[in-house]
Amino acid sequence: MARPAFDSTPQGRKNAPVTIADPAEAATIRHVVHIRLDPALDPDVRVLLENDLRQLADAHPHALRASLHRDLDRRPNASVSATWMVSMDFASMADFEAYLVSPLHRDFLQTHQPSMAFITAIQVPID
Repeated sequence: MARPAFDSTPQGRKNAPVTIADPAEAATIRHVVHIRLDPALDPDVRVLLENDLRQLADAHPHALRASLHRDLDRRPNASVSATWMVSMDFASMADFEAYLVSPLHRDFLQTHQPSMAFITAIQVPID
């Protein structure tokens, strides 16, 4: 079942109601993660984490597509600035849930989450 949402557009239509799909009915799920690394993180640990993050995005068998983006460092010391953004698309909620419990995802978080100042995630339907 579709539910109302709100859209803010550059044309000045603030809070114009729009309809978005129910995630359970969506054919494709987009998973977006923002990660902030501790600025004082040991450079060797940072390199290992960033290499593993690239592998997670590039090699995950459940994802249809994945992209990895590094922040431009315009405001690296701002508490809300992320270091990395990962976006992954999954064909279904079942594929996304399989990704969450996969060894590649689990091992990445177990190994690297202590090195992160924060990590946030959101899942949205894109169909």
